[in-house]
Amino acid sequence: MSKKLIATSFIAATFATSTYAQTDAVQAPQASLPSPSSQLAFPSVAGVPSAVAPKSGSGFVGLVYATPRGGVSGAGGDGDFIAGYSVGNAVKNVSLTFGLAVTGLDPFGDAGSLSISASKLVHVGGNSATFIGGTISNLAAWGPNSNRPEQYSVYGSHIVSVDGKNGIEIPLQFVLGYGTDNTRNSNGTVDDGLFAGVGVGVTQNMSASMSFTETQLNVGVSFGVPDTSISSSLSVLDVTDNTDRRQVAFSIAYSF
Repeated sequence: MSKKLIATSFIAATFATSTYAQTDAVQAPQASLPSPSSQLAFPSVAGVPSAVAPKSGSGFVGLVYATPRGGVSGAGGDGDFIAGYSVGNAVKNVSLTFGLAVTGLDPFGDAGSLSISASKLVHVGGNSATFIGGTISNLAAWGPNSNRPEQYSVYGSHIVSVDGKNGIEIPLQFVLGYGTDNTRNSNGTVDDGLFAGVGVGVTQNMSASMSFTETQLNVGVSFGVPDTSISSSLSVLDVTDNTDRRQVAFSIAYSF
């Protein structure tokens, strides 16, 4: 089981975009790829980054639409364009994902930044595997983004399969981490803090998840279009409106 887990998790990653912690961190969207269970989708986690490594030599492009912008009531919606490319082997050494986020589509291109994410497999055994990762974002920023400093986060992902009914193995992903500017307050400021999340494969093409910062609860679902490299996600950030920043985000991406 452990060899299968490495082989399948090594080419799967979740879709973390500018909706995560209000940053411009970008990670590869490949939720439609195989999971630790051959019967259910890989368990993406909405709203937080995953340390599970993308396949070396894979890339992606995507769009994110969020409303209201920044979770501010009456601010209207806006979109982001994201792209990235991954190199390296997380099993033998380290996997790196280089990301581009163009924040705001109207006007397009007037703001954006780069990011770098790293991933490393640190343990595998039985029906589980553990990865650690980190991201530096808001690099080489331009437009309004240049007024913000670089942002950092470190995190770990633990993936495991548990026995379900009728012999179906249920894949789970648990995420725990710490980052800068990911804890939003009701007055609009952001602080550094912890984040966590859990995702579960629900069907062959869909997973569901929830995540937490120190002030917000986020929920989401991801869906991989069968027989394609297209994935999508729908998430609600601050679903309880604890910080008066509830936001709905939809993303669609193509990986290659």
